[in-house]
Amino acid sequence: MHYLGIILASITAYLIGSISWSIIIVRWRRGIDVRSVGSKNAGATNTTRLLGTKWGLITALLDGFKVVVASLIAVLFSLIPSTLFSETSYFIPTVFVLIGHCWPIYYKFKGGKAVSCFLGLIFISNVWYLFIFLIVWFITAAFTRKVSVSSIIGAIVIGLIIWLPWLNGLTSFAWRWNSYDVWVQQAWSNVWLRFAWMNYLHMPIAEHVTHLKGFASGMLEIQIVNLIGGIILLVRHWPNFSRIAKREEPQTFPKLTAEEKAKLRYLHNQPRITAAERKEIQRLEKIDKLSQKALKIQEKIDKLDQQKKPKD
Repeated sequence: MHYLGIILASITAYLIGSISWSIIIVRWRRGIDVRSVGSKNAGATNTTRLLGTKWGLITALLDGFKVVVASLIAVLFSLIPSTLFSETSYFIPTVFVLIGHCWPIYYKFKGGKAVSCFLGLIFISNVWYLFIFLIVWFITAAFTRKVSVSSIIGAIVIGLIIWLPWLNGLTSFAWRWNSYDVWVQQAWSNVWLRFAWMNYLHMPIAEHVTHLKGFASGMLEIQIVNLIGGIILLVRHWPNFSRIAKREEPQTFPKLTAEEKAKLRYLHNQPRITAAERKEIQRLEKIDKLSQKALKIQEKIDKLDQQKKPKD
């Protein structure tokens, strides 16, 4: 059994992925559940709406860093000089980070849409993937001003370009489970071709730490992991597809007037509400919902009364 490291790292990765920084930060700064306001999504974009760009960026970085941490934990398992850990993949566990982020065990399996985690995944896979995604994302956002559209198009582009071996410094497609020899001969012998930097860590570990037979994930494994990550992102954006098709998707970065910008800054700078204030807000929301229901019921009664009136 050579894959004990993958199993243990994947379990750990899911638990790490289940940490939702959006929920933690918004609850800390504002005292509310980010999933109850705005887009009701536990992600960096909704955090930006509530707390401003600074906290949205911090949330995105922390969510993306979850993938890096999970991969580094897999690296630690591979340091164990045993055949049980000799073929520990640094990429398979990261899929479970995305699963944990979207369906977190700590928050009743209601999480985010995995965009930031997907950025972390492509970053550890190949730095070129991250650069290309960001270029596509910013260009699309500039034209559409919609994060959902930018993220969807960026994920699709990555799903197409990952099959090019040249972006990894290779001249051929390394498809085997253990492609260590191919990586060493074609890419890693040149320090400027180590774009798949996380996978490269297998080389110094094999040579200087474990002294076991070299192992490195093949391109096929890495690309399948990236495809799964992209599919998770697209599935989580399925409601956005429907709104985009109906041209009902709202702009994430609408052009605001000076007055609207001042109001937005005021809202972002509001202090954390107290527990008593939160209960009062919830009470008023319930009253408002009951009032709306009462109006709808009254409208139905009026319609029935009109239908029962005898015709002249």
